[in-house]
Amino acid sequence: MNLKALRYCVEVARESSFTKAAQNLHVAQPALSMAVSRLEDELGVVLFNRATRQVSLTAEGKLFLARVESCLLGLDGARRELNDLSQRQSGEIRVGVPPMYGIRHIPELLMQFREQYPGIAMHVVEGSAQEIGERLAKRDIDVALLESRRVEPAWESIALGNDEMVLCMSRQHPLSSASSLSAAELQDREMLVFDSTFLQRHLLDVFCAAAKVQYRIALESNFVSLVVAATRSTMGISTLLRSVQEKEPGLIGVSFDPPQFMCFNLCWRSNEYLSLANQTFIETARLFFQQRDPA
Repeated sequence: MNLKALRYCVEVARESSFTKAAQNLHVAQPALSMAVSRLEDELGVVLFNRATRQVSLTAEGKLFLARVESCLLGLDGARRELNDLSQRQSGEIRVGVPPMYGIRHIPELLMQFREQYPGIAMHVVEGSAQEIGERLAKRDIDVALLESRRVEPAWESIALGNDEMVLCMSRQHPLSSASSLSAAELQDREMLVFDSTFLQRHLLDVFCAAAKVQYRIALESNFVSLVVAATRSTMGISTLLRSVQEKEPGLIGVSFDPPQFMCFNLCWRSNEYLSLANQTFIETARLFFQQRDPA
């Protein structure tokens, strides 16, 4: 049984298209189609329904490829484990971080990790909690930094630290002198909000909905720097993490009433081999955050 043909089948199933699978794998479509057909002949079953425009798995294909994908993951893990045994100071890490929590500690953590393990290549991607979670699920990254409410039950994780979500405004804003703000204070206020892929937007909406309060959207964006700049320019109020607000001159951070905290975890997929490089990064991150927040 040809291992390459098995990988081809998995990709065709994932994309529901021979054309897209061939493009992703950088092979000619005729060669990919021929390899899949030969495998079907060898197995004596048809794996894909080709009659419609969108390719789909047959019942036999679903059964077969469920096992194949699991086996391929095991083989990839074994290959990476063997590589780790021979090259303990090399390898790569693929990490996903949210744009806001990453501002505070992640650059320093990565610089420290690089100092200790210069032979390990680091690939870091930024995105909303939803995007980072999807990347981890699709195996585009190996480790993700996510708020605890976005960690899937099937993933393994360790807690790193907490941060407070606060209402931010310019010093000139009439609410800037408040010690805390209830949801009622946000009725009809001009808000600068993140889009729905951000957990902060979800928390703000739940907070206001519970009090039957409606704010007005002056700006919606997934661009953190834009929201910070617009807040400073007195366009409206935004929700930022306390750690971010404290580093932004001219921004006042007021706690919600009751306060809204976010707990951040480093997580990875369970029951899959995690390379030594990624294991080392997780341990380094754990110690790094522990030293900054011993409690």
